[in-house]
Amino acid sequence: MSDLNVTYYTTIKEVPETVFTVLGCKDTLYFTKEFLQAFEEANQKIEYFYLVLSQEKDVVSLAILQRMSVAIDNAQEHLPFSERIARSLQCYISAHKVHTIVCGNVFLSGNYGVIVKEGIVQEPIYKKIAEEVKKVQTQKKASVFFFKDFIEDELSVVSEVEKHQFQPFAVEPNMRLSIRKEWTDFDQYKAALKSKYRVKVNKADKKSAPLIMRPFDVEDIEKYQEDLQQLYCNITDRALFKTIDLQIETYKLLKIRFRESVLINTYWLENRIVGFATAFKVENKIDAHFIGIDYDYNKKLSIYPRILNDYVRLGIEMNAEEVNFGRTSSEIKSTLGAVPDNLTCYVRHRRTLATLLFKPLVRQIKMKEYKQHTPLKV
Repeated sequence: MSDLNVTYYTTIKEVPETVFTVLGCKDTLYFTKEFLQAFEEANQKIEYFYLVLSQEKDVVSLAILQRMSVAIDNAQEHLPFSERIARSLQCYISAHKVHTIVCGNVFLSGNYGVIVKEGIVQEPIYKKIAEEVKKVQTQKKASVFFFKDFIEDELSVVSEVEKHQFQPFAVEPNMRLSIRKEWTDFDQYKAALKSKYRVKVNKADKKSAPLIMRPFDVEDIEKYQEDLQQLYCNITDRALFKTIDLQIETYKLLKIRFRESVLINTYWLENRIVGFATAFKVENKIDAHFIGIDYDYNKKLSIYPRILNDYVRLGIEMNAEEVNFGRTSSEIKSTLGAVPDNLTCYVRHRRTLATLLFKPLVRQIKMKEYKQHTPLKV
């Protein structure tokens, strides 16, 4: 492949429409200009950069970069000893926040940072991006760089970045449930479960029976935006690592632009919203996105298990082939029949010495172990 040229843009509006056409971005929701613009408009605490790679004036790839601060102070006490050491190298990172550039979309689980034109060899693309990411001029200088969320089939290509001292490490998997063709309703799905797992599903539905589920449209999101934001923050405030909170405004903008593909269901106890769940319909899949929960009611009303049950219902009702539950809470998702799709990220520090010190520590990072259940009958 001949030399690749890179053009930088700091807002999605500046990226020429021809880039999205040539790369076929309109065929996948997460790379459309309108989708990316909604995230950029609503989440302005993030700096955005878009790298357009060209070969002999022909566009061959688009890379999406986000610069943000990752808070680690509240996470320290929950980490294994080796990871506490890595996060305590004060001469290389701040005690409270790490300024980070991510190649990808921090609000999505999966490889949504790089799209390459069909037929183009991808290894040189990732090599070039790995070279360029350190050159990005941000308002606050980034010290850590990430490439995020690659499935096993992609690793042979993406591992090119290891030549630039990026270190791989495993993160929590996406949990995916394949919807069988014979499941025409939720009862048939339950019939396919082994007895003890069917009991768990029924128990969650019974305990959550007082809840009324109500889908939200644009006007509803706008009216109850503060309530939704608080419910969402109830979740993120418990996260091991705090990045940037998604602004609920994002869903309003997405709902305006992709009405049928953006799904938002709220859960009400009398006149109070006690939970919500969002999802994207992408081709023949349902991708679960962020949720929000009022923990004062969660245990009593089984809000979270009910949300998971309803994701399965949604997949069946919309004739999807798969429900992607996303990351976190892998074990409970496996009790519904979801199986892991392993993900790998790559990280390096701006300074070569720090990267060398991190190398053995990154190798010791282990994702949280969980029991993988097999609830479906053969």
